[in-house]
Amino acid sequence: MPDSDRDWSKWGRSDPYFAVLAHPQFGRETIAEHRDAFFQTGEHYVASVLAGLEASSGAFPRRRALDHGCGTGRLTIPLSRAFEQVVALDVAPEMLAEAERNARGANRDNIHFHQADDRLSGVAGSFDFVLSHLVLQHVPVERGLLIFERLIELVAPGGAFHVSVSVRNDRGSRRALYWASARLPLVKGVQNLLRGDAWGTPAMQMNDYPLGTLVAGLSKRGVQRLTLTVDPYHPRFQTVVLSGLVPA
Repeated sequence: MPDSDRDWSKWGRSDPYFAVLAHPQFGRETIAEHRDAFFQTGEHYVASVLAGLEASSGAFPRRRALDHGCGTGRLTIPLSRAFEQVVALDVAPEMLAEAERNARGANRDNIHFHQADDRLSGVAGSFDFVLSHLVLQHVPVERGLLIFERLIELVAPGGAFHVSVSVRNDRGSRRALYWASARLPLVKGVQNLLRGDAWGTPAMQMNDYPLGTLVAGLSKRGVQRLTLTVDPYHPRFQTVVLSGLVPA
């Protein structure tokens, strides 16, 4: 597979907001007029997630939150209003720099930004809420499973988690085309030109995770009540969200 970390840095340099939320109005040529709408989606999403968790699993502390794969800070900034402290991680220095600029612009000084690795080695302590939204699907599964395990380890007893993955498993010609697009630069280059993109626009990997393995990992942490939600906005890749509380 191509290097997903390197590709994400390319996205951070060329089209960071579209990479975070792939809607045409958030592309590099139109984001200036739609910045408010972009960040408003984050405000709505975080409010909905926290309200839903408390409704289904009960209240949990609001001291520290972790935003894994923070991108440009779309969810990080509203998290910083709901928690005393937020740690934000991303593999791409370019994304982190943009997120820091946005945090300063929003006058948020309770966010700490760090570059991510597969062991999340730059993170200390535990968290009352761990979020990883639309991130792991872009990471090869072998690495992503290790990251998922580490994310759940970082949830404090009595804390909550909200992690999304793709679980779709295409077969036949569609799968073959995706395989070729992700691994053969010539195929991806032709696709880019047909879409009106630059030849060298990197593929945005979509990797499918084994749901049973993820549930087994949660069970090891003692999680017995788990909410699984199908994301209606990503039906092509069958994105699901795993959320719940780690027992106190």
